[in-house]
Amino acid sequence: MNIAVFAVDPGGATGLAWGVFDPHAEIGAALRGRMEAGSATVTGEVRPQIESICTMWQSFFRDCVNKFLLPAENVWLVCEDFIYTGANYGGDSAVVSTALIYGIEGYRMGQAAEWNSRRGRRKTVIPPMIMQQAGQAKGFAKGQRLKDWGVWVVGKEHERSAWQHVAYFLKKYQIQHKLG
Repeated sequence: MNIAVFAVDPGGATGLAWGVFDPHAEIGAALRGRMEAGSATVTGEVRPQIESICTMWQSFFRDCVNKFLLPAENVWLVCEDFIYTGANYGGDSAVVSTALIYGIEGYRMGQAAEWNSRRGRRKTVIPPMIMQQAGQAKGFAKGQRLKDWGVWVVGKEHERSAWQHVAYFLKKYQIQHKLG
């Protein structure tokens, strides 16, 4: 059974990448054989970015479940984590990244709570946000690999970063589920 991944590289320019993948295939083959895939860069103030990102995530999630008939538990939201160490937290980049991470999570939680509060509706599914460190994804999916795998987005650094998170997630998924 395929899995779907939607990855977010939050920042002043937020990179997004998504697709449906065969988790049994070698990582390069899974990425080259991606289905319903794309990438985008979202810019602007934090609040409009949160709404745009969540709208794109929700559309992808609904398509995966309703159109492509994937079980909801096979659709994953992955986000680059911003680790606060005290020494390196500062500037607009850190503030924006942190605000986006928690804004996206809060937006999703709020919408799920609103949906679930209405009588007669079945409880909605809200997949957990999987957090990944930037260094893990960048160390695994370096530039040449992205090119070989067909996910190098020319001139779109943040979209490439989001693809790194997709690739790293797929590898971790294979290891955890003893696939590939």
